[in-house]
Amino acid sequence: MSNYKEKLKIQNVFLSVACVILAGFCALGFAAEVGAVDLAPLAGDSHWQSQWRGFVSGASMGVLALMLFGLLRNLSALKDEKKLKKLYIKENDERTIQVWTSARAAGCQAFLLLGLVAAIAAGYFSVTVSLTILACVFATAVICLCFKLYYFKKF
Repeated sequence: MSNYKEKLKIQNVFLSVACVILAGFCALGFAAEVGAVDLAPLAGDSHWQSQWRGFVSGASMGVLALMLFGLLRNLSALKDEKKLKKLYIKENDERTIQVWTSARAAGCQAFLLLGLVAAIAAGYFSVTVSLTILACVFATAVICLCFKLYYFKKF
């Protein structure tokens, strides 16, 4: 259990740093929206720039909330031995791990197939969008292949 405590402490450091960085992005987005800072994408009109700042602020705030939840959960578990044991069992349950592994594999396959369909469909409307989707599908396929080769050697 002491190894798990150390793992949580290291995780808390990363979560804390990420929370500070994301809070900075939130603050920059809001400051840019009210005109205190000149932060805008290079392309697009003022409407698009405003939407982009709102997206950055909202996405940063959403991820920040998730990371704060994880940080508070870890801190609570480190203070209470029962919560720590419950969290350890939850994170190391073989059935849950297998479900997540299967879901990720199926999700990756679905992304590859649906991405190809999207690239073909987008080709009728925009070459740039079609090639971007195709590049994302190709990158995902290469990454999946690399991990597959790694895990075949590992096991």
